[in-house]
Amino acid sequence: METRRLEVVCETLRTRGYEIERADRHAVAVPADGTDPVGVPGELRVVPARTGPAAVLGAVADAVANDRTALFAAHPVDAATIRDVLTDPPGLVAADDGRTFYDTPDRLRAGDAGLACCRAAEPPVWRERPADGVTGEGRRFVLRADGETVTAFDSVAALACPDESAFGYAYRRDDDGRFRVENLETGRTAGRFASVGEMRANAYRPVPAPLVPERVVGDAHLPGSWAAATVEDGRVTAVEGA
Repeated sequence: METRRLEVVCETLRTRGYEIERADRHAVAVPADGTDPVGVPGELRVVPARTGPAAVLGAVADAVANDRTALFAAHPVDAATIRDVLTDPPGLVAADDGRTFYDTPDRLRAGDAGLACCRAAEPPVWRERPADGVTGEGRRFVLRADGETVTAFDSVAALACPDESAFGYAYRRDDDGRFRVENLETGRTAGRFASVGEMRANAYRPVPAPLVPERVVGDAHLPGSWAAATVEDGRVTAVEGA
């Protein structure tokens, strides 16, 4: 269905005078003389709608890197999800008390001990806060879970290669295929589990890397960098941006 929606959007653009260049997983629509624009200026990078926040921002980044606007070919439900990710606030879960980030699919390492995890009933959440907790100029990236601070870093760059001392637990797959969780303070095994799902069921949660918008899209103005073409019943019913 993704491919079909992409084809529908491309055909609509073609009938409006755009020149279409197809690639494997996207298309480029270039306006020409006589093009009837769809309300989005310049060249478009037309992509299937993937709704994960990291995939959405990645698609925008690929477009703006080539001076194009990302145009998502989307089911109505997916179009609404993309809008949620890219607006109010753009690329963030919230921005009312500092910034709250989406997760990426990537997991943070705990030095040489393996992948970081924490003990928590609820999923951990990354937030950005003033360094002094109130009005300081510096900012910290803080991971919280169950109302407690799990760890904190002085910059997003420090997340690239954290030391094991930044975390309480780490996990790795043993030779028998099971996941062994280690208490990094004591060096003892906290548990062994058949899957990451079983780890979570026992309150050991992998630590995701935060999705920091500017690390993905640079200084691009997100509201002007995308639009969604909603496809219903084999036709484009709307093209809307932020």
